[in-house]
Amino acid sequence: MKLLSLRICEHDANFTYFDGNTVEYYKSERQYQEKHHALTLDTWQDEIQKVWNITSKDLDEIAIIFDPWHHGYEKVKENFFPCIENYKNFKADTKVTRLNHHYAHALSYWPITNTIPTISFVLDGFGDFDKAWSIFKDGKLIEEGSHEFHGSIGTEMAQAGKICGIKCNHGIDIAGKLMGLQSYGIIDLEYKKQLTQYSIYDVLKIFNLQNWNNYKGNNLVGNLSQLDWIATVHDYIGDLLVDFFRKYCNTDDVIHYSGGVAQNVIWNTKLKKNFPNLIIAPHCADEGLSLGGMEYLRQKHNINKLTLENFPYKQKDQSAITFPSNKTIDEVADMLANGKTVGWYQGHGEIGPRALGNRSILFNPTIPNGKNIINKIKKRETYRPFGASILKEHANEYFIDLPENPYMLYVGKVKDKNLESVIHIDNTCRAQTVDNTNPIFRKLLEKFYEKTGVPVLLNTSLNINGKPICGTVAEAKELFDTSELDVLVVGDEYAEKV
Repeated sequence: MKLLSLRICEHDANFTYFDGNTVEYYKSERQYQEKHHALTLDTWQDEIQKVWNITSKDLDEIAIIFDPWHHGYEKVKENFFPCIENYKNFKADTKVTRLNHHYAHALSYWPITNTIPTISFVLDGFGDFDKAWSIFKDGKLIEEGSHEFHGSIGTEMAQAGKICGIKCNHGIDIAGKLMGLQSYGIIDLEYKKQLTQYSIYDVLKIFNLQNWNNYKGNNLVGNLSQLDWIATVHDYIGDLLVDFFRKYCNTDDVIHYSGGVAQNVIWNTKLKKNFPNLIIAPHCADEGLSLGGMEYLRQKHNINKLTLENFPYKQKDQSAITFPSNKTIDEVADMLANGKTVGWYQGHGEIGPRALGNRSILFNPTIPNGKNIINKIKKRETYRPFGASILKEHANEYFIDLPENPYMLYVGKVKDKNLESVIHIDNTCRAQTVDNTNPIFRKLLEKFYEKTGVPVLLNTSLNINGKPICGTVAEAKELFDTSELDVLVVGDEYAEKV
């Protein structure tokens, strides 16, 4: 049986294909080097022909997750769950099932765990028309929130970011940048106390800037202290999410959490402290939708559980042909110890927005002024934090209360002030804990530790601001040639600028 799950909309087109034996994942932004790349109704069939040499006639069924109104279709049965069978509006030469957007999120956990979650929370900008969040238990929808009446945390974060002056090529990135910026504000405990009158059903009121201005007694004073406003609101939302989860969960429940809001590492950390069995996938945002759609088709057709071997390094992009030898790893570790910036391109790319050791720019975190050095290469805003990668067994030596964090979805307080280039203004770092899942990257960290006594590297994605992570060797070489990156390592070969 051949199955295709397709996310097609105004952003983040992605496909998951099952050929009867193996599963492959493809996100088009890596191919086209356009962040949040979208595909149209006229081009998606050309894409599967190009990527897998198939047409819709070759498939037994397609699951789609999309917003029909963005493609000129009418809003049909927008209050549906879990799917619309035999969806006629989407043209294909096979059976098409349209899957509920939030349900696809809820089903997308399967690549990271064999455990079926007790409950699943989905929070994003909005899923299907007007849906701000959904909660699923035992395969049933038990609650959902309205974008119009309750407000959406994802949407309101983006609006708050605009108020604070954040600019992006794509509006979907504003909330993530605000997560870093708000740390520069000071939490106003008295105003936070006032916010406690509001629940998850009052998101619009929580983010209402006029409430803050009234509290400050003057619009001008309020507008001049917007960082304190968003820092306070942001901190309160984290507490509110914990309360919201408690409404439906016990502490020891296995909870799957997804949607764009689940990319907020500060809120995730609060949740993880209260719910230790919390599961968040690196593809928690819309790039995971086709994975959820594939799980729906698997269950529907009673197929044995699928696997994505070598997850999360499963992008269908250009792989490095060779693997770095011990000699190359030793030489690169020397370069890093001596303050060189290194582009690291190995194997296939990671699923999700984080560089996890296959498509990375790496740097010695103890080098003074390191943030400015990397920001110059990345062309990033200076207020944004950098992540790090650390040998898992050393995490507690360098970070306080850092959960196991293979996908960079949580933060910990930094113990060692020598890690200057990865310490954010609030003394936190989003640090990946590296085990044997990626043995090549682990070897590099081990060799760097052997040479420096530091088991940590600054790790940021192999791209520049506003562009996707590199998906081909040619793109990595172009970045190397046009930036101040010192070294580029592709497989077992490297180039170094003199």
